[in-house]
Amino acid sequence: MSSTKYLNFFHKTKYFMMFITVLFVYIVALYSGPVVDEDKQIEYNARNVVVNNYIGFTVSSDTGNWMRLANNPKLLFENERVVKNRELTAGNVGQSKPGSFIIVFLISKPIDYFIEFLSLSSQKLFSNVRESLNTGYKSDGINQTVDDSVDNLEEFVSTYIAWIIFNILVIFLSFFLFCKSIGISMFRLSSYSYTGLWLGVFFIINDITKIYLISPNPGILNLLAVSLTIYSCHIIQCRSDLKTLFTFSFLFGFLNLFYEIFFAPYIVMIIFFIKEKILHEKKSIIKFLFDLKYYLFSIFLFLIPYLFWIICLEIFFGGYFHFGVHDARAFNIFNLNFSAILYKIIKISWYGYSLALLSSFPLILILIYFLVYKILSGELISFNKDYIFIAISYTFIILLFFSLYGYTGTRHTIGTILVLLPFLHTITPLKIKNSKGNFVFYSAAFFLIYSIFVARKVFPFGEGILLNPFV
Repeated sequence: MSSTKYLNFFHKTKYFMMFITVLFVYIVALYSGPVVDEDKQIEYNARNVVVNNYIGFTVSSDTGNWMRLANNPKLLFENERVVKNRELTAGNVGQSKPGSFIIVFLISKPIDYFIEFLSLSSQKLFSNVRESLNTGYKSDGINQTVDDSVDNLEEFVSTYIAWIIFNILVIFLSFFLFCKSIGISMFRLSSYSYTGLWLGVFFIINDITKIYLISPNPGILNLLAVSLTIYSCHIIQCRSDLKTLFTFSFLFGFLNLFYEIFFAPYIVMIIFFIKEKILHEKKSIIKFLFDLKYYLFSIFLFLIPYLFWIICLEIFFGGYFHFGVHDARAFNIFNLNFSAILYKIIKISWYGYSLALLSSFPLILILIYFLVYKILSGELISFNKDYIFIAISYTFIILLFFSLYGYTGTRHTIGTILVLLPFLHTITPLKIKNSKGNFVFYSAAFFLIYSIFVARKVFPFGEGILLNPFV
């Protein structure tokens, strides 16, 4: 290849290569060692995993259960689990969201054969992993080892790899749908010079992926819930027909079997659909009431996948179990009087939203900078009312629901910040949009630093104990 061809190739791919470099640095930083001190593991609900002198990472304390369920989905019907006279969380904790475990189980089967065929096994590595996992028990004085919980640690290698593949697919799909919603194709090299695509990197680097990219947990699907909220409303803007309404209604209902967060995208989507019909298509209230049967059918389509699962459990498996409702005493707030309920809602909502704001502080700073820049430069500020409506609706539903539930964490509320990204894209100053090269260079430099910061900080491990998301 001549030097001219090399230069042409570099010119065409330089922005894409910057993007890939940012992702590579983020993944390396995530796997470059545990971030929680050994003596803080139990307190912070975390476990450190050390593979060798170069590779290590921290996972959530509930990762073991999600690994067990994906390795053997039959454990979804496990009602009791006792290890060395300690009552642990049983496998039915995942019964309310079985989809992820079944998909990961299916992904892991070909990987099993691949590992067995190539004899990819190292007792030294497994010994390191066992030792590192046992430090959590030792530091807290618990008379237990990982071998007491898991008969054969080696058989979980394919399960962990399958979880990582699943997590990457969720992140990829979330990023893809966001880009598509703002009219950008991530499959074109030229797109990597666009400001909108680089704003979308916040879907990849955040406190959700910091934990759940490398720590198996259905919570990764919070990202998909946000991106599908944006995408479904974008499609409705283009064509607000019944086929679109019914398709997304069933899709959100089906995805609830993977993680029970997709009620929020559904509610936002159907409200947005009704708004489009009444305000944009100028349909009368009488016509709306006449169309009520379609909205009821939409609700039916949304509910039917989960209801079918519950009915199957009730008939064939001894009943439906939801850990949050049955064991964690969710929605106890309704035992209080009205003023106490209102106080709790405000308190929990502010706690969750303030942590999300701090965790996503660069995005908020960019939003403020864009607005100030437009004001000082005299550039016309045109607000996209639909994006504002979507953001407010999604934020309100998430904060209200999880306040009533009794707990909200950054994994739930970061989506209330990410949902602002389409709006942020619309108010990007023209000078920045037109100076693509400079913007991409500064964006790549920023995300390189930000990716290391997110990957190497402790928070959101220890959330609830640590109140500073910068630690």
